[in-house]
Amino acid sequence: MPNIQVNGTTIYYEIHGSGAPIVFIHGHLSTHHMFEPQVEYFSQRAQVIVLDLRGYGNSGKLNVEVEDIIDTQCKDLNDLLEKLNLSKVTLVGCSSGSLLVQKFAAACPDKVNALVLVDSYFFGPYGTRSSLWKFFEACSWLSYYLPAEFFLRSLRVTYHRWVPAYSILRDELFHKRPTESIKQRMALLKIDMDSNSSRLRMPILCVAGQQSEWFVKQMNKAAEMFSYAQKAVIEDAIYPSHLCQPQEFNRILLNFMIDQHIFRREQRMEQQWG
Repeated sequence: MPNIQVNGTTIYYEIHGSGAPIVFIHGHLSTHHMFEPQVEYFSQRAQVIVLDLRGYGNSGKLNVEVEDIIDTQCKDLNDLLEKLNLSKVTLVGCSSGSLLVQKFAAACPDKVNALVLVDSYFFGPYGTRSSLWKFFEACSWLSYYLPAEFFLRSLRVTYHRWVPAYSILRDELFHKRPTESIKQRMALLKIDMDSNSSRLRMPILCVAGQQSEWFVKQMNKAAEMFSYAQKAVIEDAIYPSHLCQPQEFNRILLNFMIDQHIFRREQRMEQQWG
């Protein structure tokens, strides 16, 4: 699959299937691989686009100032869509990827059919955090430089009930880019999403795993902030809920897109009988 030059960098992307375009945006410390079950499922029904954001996976370096990272990644995405001749898409963002798609949708609302925010969260400006909190956050960044093997046991214990999630997250551990990951984390902590929420007028679906109480609370907060938000809780799932229960997540996303007239009703019947 190709790399493409956009906005002064190289972005790795993949396109699978044909039909209504769905773009999946990964979260922090991961790559396009975190949507493998969705690529397999939706490529039979739609045009699926996955990519590595600048600073992740097979894409170019995160060679911009911290305060410019999110806006730069949004421009990367905009330029990619233009080069692929995609005028309007459904954006699915997981975790920090959901923050990026919200920023993109606020800046380019005419290019977004709908938003799907999976295990999303919201930060205020970094300056509002206490000095002690900032200290512990900075200390945690040292773990980015530890070898992947250091985390395997705890990962296996956490996800022993969700083998697909464990398998993909395990592989993602071996593709870390520590210094760029720290820069990205600093950029995420500076986002103030509240100032953008009132500008989003497209349909929004917020999804969280039932066993992640914090993400469920964040989902409820999102539903209150957005004018056109729906909620979906996936049972027997933690973060990332779309990997813990991929079949259920895929069903929820498909039905949402049908309800928004992005997919045809026939595809719901196909799902029920197929």
